[in-house]
Amino acid sequence: MRPLPEPSSRRAFGPFEFDPVAGDLRKHGHRIRLAGQPLQILSALLLRPGELVSRETLQRQLWADSTHVDFDQGLNAAVNKLRQALSDSADQPRYIETLPGRGYRFMAPMVPAAPAKPVLAFSAPTFLPRRVSAQLALAALVVAALAGFFLGRRQTAASPALRPARFAVSPPAGFNFESGVSRQTFALSPDGTRLAFTAADASGASHLFVRELNGLEPRLLPETAGTHTVFWPPDGRSLFASIQGQLRRVALDNSPQITLGDAPSFLFSGAWLRPDRLILSSNHGSYFGSPSGGTPEPSKDSFPWPQILPGGENILYTVWDPKVNRFRAHVRPLDGGTLAPLLESDSRVAYTASSLTPQTGYLLYVRAGTLLAHPFDPRSLRLSGEAVSVASKVYSFLPTGAADFSVSDQGTLAYTTLVGRSQITWVDRQGRPLSTIGPANAPVKAGRLSPDGKSFALALYDVERAAQNLWIYDTQSNAGRQLTLAPGVRDSAVWSPDGKKLAHLYGFDGMPPRLAIRGLAESEPVELLPSGGFQTPTDWSSDGRFIAFANNGFPRFANEDQGDILLADLHQKGKIIPLLSSRFHEANASFSPDAKWLAFTSNESGRSELYLQAFEGGESPHLVGPRHRASERGARAVRWRRDGRELFYLGFDGRVHSIAVTPGPAPKFGPPQPLFAVAPAAFAATHSIVGFEVSPDGQRFAIPIVNPAIDGTSIVVVQNWEASLRP
Repeated sequence: MRPLPEPSSRRAFGPFEFDPVAGDLRKHGHRIRLAGQPLQILSALLLRPGELVSRETLQRQLWADSTHVDFDQGLNAAVNKLRQALSDSADQPRYIETLPGRGYRFMAPMVPAAPAKPVLAFSAPTFLPRRVSAQLALAALVVAALAGFFLGRRQTAASPALRPARFAVSPPAGFNFESGVSRQTFALSPDGTRLAFTAADASGASHLFVRELNGLEPRLLPETAGTHTVFWPPDGRSLFASIQGQLRRVALDNSPQITLGDAPSFLFSGAWLRPDRLILSSNHGSYFGSPSGGTPEPSKDSFPWPQILPGGENILYTVWDPKVNRFRAHVRPLDGGTLAPLLESDSRVAYTASSLTPQTGYLLYVRAGTLLAHPFDPRSLRLSGEAVSVASKVYSFLPTGAADFSVSDQGTLAYTTLVGRSQITWVDRQGRPLSTIGPANAPVKAGRLSPDGKSFALALYDVERAAQNLWIYDTQSNAGRQLTLAPGVRDSAVWSPDGKKLAHLYGFDGMPPRLAIRGLAESEPVELLPSGGFQTPTDWSSDGRFIAFANNGFPRFANEDQGDILLADLHQKGKIIPLLSSRFHEANASFSPDAKWLAFTSNESGRSELYLQAFEGGESPHLVGPRHRASERGARAVRWRRDGRELFYLGFDGRVHSIAVTPGPAPKFGPPQPLFAVAPAAFAATHSIVGFEVSPDGQRFAIPIVNPAIDGTSIVVVQNWEASLRP
């Protein structure tokens, strides 16, 4: 027998020793299990210690046949697994340094490898007695059979957990999914076996459904019209939901709901602190409530998007950080101890336990439209490794931090990807298409025509920037230019009477959107009016003095927050003047062309309907005289014909209706006449306010039309999602 020669390529660093020939990594002499792409990356880095190994080099060597997306996700996952094997950290690396956008560098000093222990090999056949040889052969067969049996059992038992299962949950017939703007629109149960979600009907009202993930059809929970946000208690036997302004506990067996009390308006989410205490988060602050009922009490501290970490001692939440113009995740003890900032994101941050590595987990969040998972230790409250891509084109809303994903602690993930399939189309009074304007297959709902009819203003959402900017399109050539470029959300643009300015909603800093006014040149400054509520402009008076707006971002039926109509008086430096403020929900204000009448919607009858009332300006603008109800079966968007002789509104039946107007000191209004239908799916594109536009003569209408060749939004459910992160 003779010793085999020791390979000259062995590398040693810190407590580790690596043999690239055998693919063997050891720590203090004990073998570390490492294989596949993480092993190949380590070998590539150790061949060039101290030098940059580019991402392109690794792609050519390890992912030659993969797409760019597969490569990015695979490389991040492989490096993350390699760092875990080395007990390394991306934030404070000892061995592998990340050079952002370029590649990686092995930074630890190399040390002489310890001499390998001699491995004996037979230099010539060795003959044993036939009886001994037979006994050894039989023993070897028995050992091999037993090993194969137990290994097969292990692989069979482990294989389901290693294969992610992916399927889509579609909205029920007659309903559509909507993006979460200031709410959690869907949530997985803690055990990952059920999915609760809201879906909007043709009227725009959201209803609550539950889908058993081992079943095929979702189940509508009764008396849930107007559901805003939803979250689960730890036992998963019921649901908490804010419904028409009330916080309710909804049983899954159709038992009567339990009303716990008034819900904070614009309720983002909630979390279970302990059996007698809930924490509720809204854009007005945080509140403590009881699962058994009572009025929620305001908290002196704000915990947006709260979650209690394992052990029940620390709370995870996400707040806007003006220093970096992004959201930042924080953890702090419930008793008010030291604050620990974690990471930056474009959205809320959620924790989920790892189903593969006990006592560890991940923080999930959206950045640049990509859903990321970052390894996180809930005991030490420290991040490790790198964030790994999970899904692309995931919607997030910058003003609030809302994002369309949910995750359980039992290996199930749910998310939606933003689908663009609409285009603004001019149709006649019968709904027949005439021409298009703006981009095709975009997540767009509505736009506004300039007073001279030459330009069209659209708000287009960019999922990768989590931003929505204004575009101006030429109505003849359809040439477009981007008017706004900076981060933020801009929507609901209305033109000044001279067509030289736009007023629009503007949200950016984690606070409710404000009213902004700007010119049509990119270099012109933006004027922000005083804040107050969720300011959504709806019209600009013909004399140029008033901008009408609602202080609620959801002017529709069954909304949880009662909205008011206000005016910005531009003759008084944008002074805010309440015009309609009552216990009812009032919105969609639209001035008549002569500015003598105001059309608006109100739910004073129990449903949002169209009303008209005389308007007087002067020192104290106000409405006078009787209020005339014009619609019959619900209304939510209002437009006037240029000569003031006809009104149009979008009804709850999804149709545009017209109302003849006979002008005079006491004008007369005819009965509503249905014109054409707008597909409800067209109004589920993004968070934008529902609307339509009408030509000056009232003969053409600009509405969103859906491309039937593109599937609508569905909720993607991934069981054993963590396995997809592993190479």
